[in-house]
Amino acid sequence: MPQLKEDSKSSNPPAAAQIDNDGFKLIRDVLRTAGLRGVETDASSDMKRDALIFLTSEFRSGVRTKANLLDALTRRSRSSTVGARFGRFSKEDALDRWRDEGGR
Repeated sequence: MPQLKEDSKSSNPPAAAQIDNDGFKLIRDVLRTAGLRGVETDASSDMKRDALIFLTSEFRSGVRTKANLLDALTRRSRSSTVGARFGRFSKEDALDRWRDEGGR
């Protein structure tokens, strides 16, 4: 099972620990399976980066199997609003919302 490598400095929080090679391989495999890694993907670089950050956070929180990481990514995708996949709004969405709320 992939492990976290603890930082030698005891003052660093657990989230600052390094993920070992097996952990990175697992995360890459999950991204590839989800269509967010590889040359054939249609995903934007922002979407890929957001998914990587999310999966890294999930892994550090103890989610350590491919199935569970895929489930977490799927839940996050489903819970996001239209145009905000993986929890982010595009710049255009933000501007449209600002205008709708009376921005000038």
